[in-house]
Amino acid sequence: MRSKIKLLLTLTLVLLVSLSFSYGSVTGQGVTPEKDPWLQKPVLHYLLYSSLTGEAQDLFKTLSLSEEEVSRLKEIAIEENQQIQVLYWEAQDAVRGKDRSPTAQDIALYNERVEKVLRNTDRAIRQLLGPRYLLFREWIREWWTREVETVTRLKQPVGTLSDASWCYVFATQYYGYTNYEVALPDKYVKFANLGWYIPPPWDSRYNNPPYTVNIYRAGYWVWNVLVREVGPWNTDDNYWDSALGYNARRMFTDIPLCWSEAEYAYYYNYNNGKDQFGRTVTVPSSVDLTPAVAADLGLKYLQNAWVYVAYSDLP
Repeated sequence: MRSKIKLLLTLTLVLLVSLSFSYGSVTGQGVTPEKDPWLQKPVLHYLLYSSLTGEAQDLFKTLSLSEEEVSRLKEIAIEENQQIQVLYWEAQDAVRGKDRSPTAQDIALYNERVEKVLRNTDRAIRQLLGPRYLLFREWIREWWTREVETVTRLKQPVGTLSDASWCYVFATQYYGYTNYEVALPDKYVKFANLGWYIPPPWDSRYNNPPYTVNIYRAGYWVWNVLVREVGPWNTDDNYWDSALGYNARRMFTDIPLCWSEAEYAYYYNYNNGKDQFGRTVTVPSSVDLTPAVAADLGLKYLQNAWVYVAYSDLP
């Protein structure tokens, strides 16, 4: 009970600070967001269903969309998202085992298929909007700038310089080993929880399983959820640890604390918008939830959302 009270107090601090904090250190990394994300990554579904600025209605008004056109726009976004999810799940199977990684051919095929989906979406939008397409593209560019600024302002770590107690991250859903678990992009957390071999020197840093996380969203909590899978996207991105901590961040040490590489690739085009394997990052996810965990957080089936995750029980 004391630990839960402590977490509640910590989260209250997170929420209060986030209202006034400007995370300027991110822009000091020498990385700037793309001015136009269209055709570079899927943003339509994100805009309509996950955007922090929540400007979808303004888009509808700006383009003078009828109810039928709004409905069609949403259909296009859902169709694209479904295709992108299938591609991701297929590609992710190649990185979740002990010794597997996608081949260069796998990566090239994945990126090619993502590009095809994006082109098809663009074609459908052109057909829907006609002469309003150029206005749509201009609106997307301006919205994207505001969206990245908002995400950057809210993504501040709460913890020490060597690790983060809480991070505000983008969550997606997946099908796991069990009905109730999460995935994080650190393979050694998974290996430790499953009793798999971990090579030195990391074996000494992941020697106290089971490793769990606590998650908060909009008044909903889940406690002590076991990490049983690796992902989303990367397998060596313990983004809750800094490069200077005891369990130092293994990759992407130039990215600020609490930013996963996938988020930074999506918003700031880090690593040319690719993950550690070279795949185009199509959604800025930093934690995967099984549907049962997501439901306990008030989320619909396969709904994405921003959540607070506590990493205090992790290496």
